[in-house]
Amino acid sequence: MESPLPFVAAKAVPGIAPAAYHDPEVFRVEEERIFRRSWVFAGFTDDLARPNDYLTRRIGGLDVLVQNFDGELRGFRNVCTHRFAMIHRAKHGNGMLRCGYHGWTFDRDGVPYGIPGNEANFALDKPGRCGRALTPVAVGVCGRFVFLRVAAEGPGLDDWLGVYGDVLRHASEIFVRSFDERSMEWDANWKMGVESVLEVYHADLTHPTTFRKLVKGDWRCDYDGAHSRGVTSVSDKSARWWDGVSERLGFRPSTALREYDHLHIFPNLEIGFTRGAVMSVQTYDPLGPDRCGLGLRLFLADPEGDDGRGGPAARRLIQEGARDLNVALLNEDREASELAFRGCRQTDRPALLGLNEERIQQFHAVWRGMMG
Repeated sequence: MESPLPFVAAKAVPGIAPAAYHDPEVFRVEEERIFRRSWVFAGFTDDLARPNDYLTRRIGGLDVLVQNFDGELRGFRNVCTHRFAMIHRAKHGNGMLRCGYHGWTFDRDGVPYGIPGNEANFALDKPGRCGRALTPVAVGVCGRFVFLRVAAEGPGLDDWLGVYGDVLRHASEIFVRSFDERSMEWDANWKMGVESVLEVYHADLTHPTTFRKLVKGDWRCDYDGAHSRGVTSVSDKSARWWDGVSERLGFRPSTALREYDHLHIFPNLEIGFTRGAVMSVQTYDPLGPDRCGLGLRLFLADPEGDDGRGGPAARRLIQEGARDLNVALLNEDREASELAFRGCRQTDRPALLGLNEERIQQFHAVWRGMMG
């Protein structure tokens, strides 16, 4: 994907207007121009492995679903074309594409093929049933990552991801099994959540006993299209520790992601890699102008053989440590983001972004370009 605007980092760049974080009208336009037009991460192919497995999401203010039809993933608006009910109500599950209100059942093309009492009450023939087909949603897969695009027209997923598609495909080979999944709500706009992971300037004071102890503090950035990547060197102590864990437990860590490597896929997917052994996948889903939902999935590098070395107890200890660290980090970012959101509602003066916040500068440039 080509960047909506050329980006050049600079010193002391004004950020977007404070109202952009809390104005309901801005939020409405974001739903239409950003989230409905972007490829938005929905889940993993592992969540959709069996026939009739499904996931539901809310993207751009619209309820959508993706479902496995005998190995083929299809996406639709999650609204029954009979009388507007949500078809699948759970966040994920397994079941026919059948509305729980009146029992209308839909096929892989979204056409209702099972309508209770059709002949006596509706008399819909094939053209009539096709006229009641569900509205399709584009589905794209990169490695194990599943994305949805609500808009009917737009770039393909490979074009959207650009060079970072290769990173997702590589990560999909290394990080196969998730060991933790959780969600939480933040009292902050979704952009505040995204911005909290796009720089390490805040690490000394916000994460003094967590993230700051893991890294050296250098920061290297690159960009492709709407997305960005930041890399900071893992501390010598952390490198030795994770290398030892990988050796003792038989992990097969990535040899390409050996530092702390962070990927931002616009608009709201954040992926962090630590020493090629841990992957954190986060989304900051807009729930309103003043709230966002954080989704987190954690992975360890796949072991050699079925269980690797060291036994399940040792693996659980490493999982618990990685989980506790990530939860602590997110709680620290949550407090900072919620306080910043509270502050932005009390001023008309934009933030001032330095060179050490260049990824936020680029995020704002892309945001402005898509908002028009």
